[in-house]
Amino acid sequence: MRHLLVALSLGMAPMLATVPEATAQNSPSPRAAQAIPAADAMASAMDAYRAQRYGEARLLALPLAEKGDVAAQLMLGSIYNNGEGIASDRNEAAKWFGMAADRGDASAQYALGMLMEYGRIAGATPEAARKLFQQAADQDHAGAATELGMMYTTGHGGPRDIGKAASLFESAAKTGHADAQYYLGTLFAAGRGKPQNLDEAARYFRLAADQGQPEASYQLGLMLQDGIGMSKSPAEAAKRFTIAAESGLPEAQTALAFAYLDGAGVERNDTLAAKWFTEAAMRGEPLAQDRLARLYFLGQGVARDVGAALLWLTLAEKGGYEDETLRSAIEPEVTPEIRARVADQIAKWDRAADSPPTAD
Repeated sequence: MRHLLVALSLGMAPMLATVPEATAQNSPSPRAAQAIPAADAMASAMDAYRAQRYGEARLLALPLAEKGDVAAQLMLGSIYNNGEGIASDRNEAAKWFGMAADRGDASAQYALGMLMEYGRIAGATPEAARKLFQQAADQDHAGAATELGMMYTTGHGGPRDIGKAASLFESAAKTGHADAQYYLGTLFAAGRGKPQNLDEAARYFRLAADQGQPEASYQLGLMLQDGIGMSKSPAEAAKRFTIAAESGLPEAQTALAFAYLDGAGVERNDTLAAKWFTEAAMRGEPLAQDRLARLYFLGQGVARDVGAALLWLTLAEKGGYEDETLRSAIEPEVTPEIRARVADQIAKWDRAADSPPTAD
């Protein structure tokens, strides 16, 4: 699920911190807020928001939003969506974004489209999301063009059209939108919607990676590792893998672990290899789970532990990765106690995996 923390065209940086509600001493009463001239009230609301006095910002913005002020509606939508100073309420956020969207605001159309697509709000449909993204993209909103391009890529909510997707990604990429640059790079790499051009793929991956886009950093690392579309550079590949791994991308964590295990572009370090295999294994990456099982069985980079080896090998097999050699090596050392303990751990893992996801 894509992250739904939105900060719209209000000059606001997205914030995750929760601060206390404004107190009676620093909060205007609703009646007092209505008495402040609209322009001054919105400026005061902006000042309060930037200072993370969200309760005060909400009180100041509310009467303005009710009268149709788009900036105030966007602010309330962001506050309710992000849970800033109040419990997150995606449906309430959708109400305020919807009011601003109806007035033609592209940022609101994009935000409401994101909620329709990813936010599990009442009445959400992919068709409605696509329509909102189209409205915002028609106003040159790069984020909306990128989301719309993804919907054309997958056929979600309407027809599938890779050529149209490529056009949307390209228009958004020209504005410097990192996700659009990454997606356009994937199309050039695969020859889908664009003629295959690995040099162009590498160029777009680099543009996106330099803005911190983790998938682009990982793909750029793979190309640097193998010398595809650019000169081979294991050291630079390891740096790109590190950036993506630190963002939590399991494929990059696995690639970085292999780099440490093999000494490819970095000094060989079995302990760091085990660390990064663990990070990826915990995120469900079967290859990392298998390699971590091997390290535990061999006592390489970690203390030897047959039970841990059996646990990670079993999880890798559940994920579709078979390793008959390791299974044959482990089995003679597995006692009934180890097998029972691992079965209990696997059951706990499965229960956690089946738990309903929480909203971002």
